[in-house]
Amino acid sequence: MYSSIKNINGVPTLCANGSPLPGFAYITYRTNNARYEDFAKIGCSLYSVPVFFGSQTINEVSRFPSIAPGIFDTDTPDFSIFDRDMEKICAVCPDAYIFPRINMSLPEKWENDHPDECCDSGFTSHRRACFSSDAWAAETKRLLGLFIDHAAASPYRENIVGYQLAGGNTEEWFSFDQKGSLGKRFYEKFEAYRKKNRIPESGEIHDEELRRFSSVVTAERIMEFAAFAKERTNRRLVIGSFYGYTLECTDPVSCHHALGMILDCPDIDFICSPVSYADNRPAGIDHACMLPVDSLKAHGKLYFAENDTRTHLSKAPNELPHYNNPIWFGPEPEQSREIIASHFARALTHGHAMWWFDMWGGWYADAEYMKLLGDCLEICRDSLTKDRTSLSEVAVFADETAYSKEGCDRQLNYQIRKTLGAVGTPYDIYLIDDYEAVREKYKFFVFLCPAGTSALDKAISDAGEKGIAIDRNNRSVTPGELRAIFRSHGVHIWHDSAPIVYASSSYLFVDSEDQTLNVPEGIGLTKILSERNAALYEIRRKRPD
Repeated sequence: MYSSIKNINGVPTLCANGSPLPGFAYITYRTNNARYEDFAKIGCSLYSVPVFFGSQTINEVSRFPSIAPGIFDTDTPDFSIFDRDMEKICAVCPDAYIFPRINMSLPEKWENDHPDECCDSGFTSHRRACFSSDAWAAETKRLLGLFIDHAAASPYRENIVGYQLAGGNTEEWFSFDQKGSLGKRFYEKFEAYRKKNRIPESGEIHDEELRRFSSVVTAERIMEFAAFAKERTNRRLVIGSFYGYTLECTDPVSCHHALGMILDCPDIDFICSPVSYADNRPAGIDHACMLPVDSLKAHGKLYFAENDTRTHLSKAPNELPHYNNPIWFGPEPEQSREIIASHFARALTHGHAMWWFDMWGGWYADAEYMKLLGDCLEICRDSLTKDRTSLSEVAVFADETAYSKEGCDRQLNYQIRKTLGAVGTPYDIYLIDDYEAVREKYKFFVFLCPAGTSALDKAISDAGEKGIAIDRNNRSVTPGELRAIFRSHGVHIWHDSAPIVYASSSYLFVDSEDQTLNVPEGIGLTKILSERNAALYEIRRKRPD
């Protein structure tokens, strides 16, 4: 097996042995309740499978119980669960492409035996590993090497298309202490960093740099593990990770504000995040990306959206209070199908991949859901032969360094993303670092300013009348007000009041009871998918008479 990320018709695409794959995958935590056969029947060939180094909770705060025994819980590694899970997938899809999702959190015994390598605080009977610990990183790489070597020698080695490196709280590289992974080793590393960069020992600059450093350390570790995995696989397989939730997790202790470093890393091929959880994901609003997806595309990285899309079949997995609140339950079937269609259409029109995270199993065990997902997969497969570039005339920019600053308006992103989603025209979104490289492509610019930075100030000045800075003073701007501003600068508005409009060069998606569209001359639309108020159209350019 050889896998890579190639530009196929305008966007980064996962390829296996040189051939592009539809960016449409399936995963569940509860492999005993998996619906592998259902997805294989609709033609799905891309899967992920969970792997655990230790049998600790995946969420320190909620205390979710262990999902499966850890491979390295005992002195002799036990790979049998991984082998059985691979066999389950290959039994129904022999030619499956599988990327294991490796939770590299170490067994509890290691953390108990190494207190100086752990965070200063925690939520359970023992403290968890600190991302700054070199001893923790060395042990993690040792176990990762053992696992990759086993997989490479297994009967399923030709099915493995890559690896997703997961760690930290909820496997998403959040710190276990929820404070930035602060411990003895963190302060040692920061002190050396402070002296090298001549940062004052105290004061606002010191505090800002300290908060920023928690993200830098996390990104450096992910890159270190990715480099190790690339070397161990002889650079033949793609490597990816959760990271960069710049637009969703604005608190600096999230450790997620050094995405720019990872975009420059040659060892990381794909980056993942869930779809935004804003407003508990009701039907009829934009469920935006958590990260600046167009910066990923500009740097040749594939983005995988985790569509952990709730349905009427989503049930509480246990009695813990955290898993019995509304975010874990989906609406009735008709609205659930509308949301499934919306999540699919966002990935299709924004030129990235997705996986359907059937978290506890059985969320999509419904004939109508599977019919819809089968139709989505066919469209996804067909899209590989079409122009997949963006049709957006508006670019939005964020500066991840802003989130470490004093007085940062951390709620701005939630409010403005919802507003942007209801304007009636699509937008692309980038890190501010990419402004100079892409500025000529767009008619108008929106700058997210939860706090001021020199990079934002420079770009805002350059954009002049073609840009608007959104800060705490005007974050209540309405969709109608933005629509008028965009239109005055020649931006095409597809719908004058739609909650959601997504568009690429080949597809248009609208979620509105009113499907009256402002279609440019020379453009034809063919409806190819419809659920409740949502409709997906294929864009066809008419030949002149």
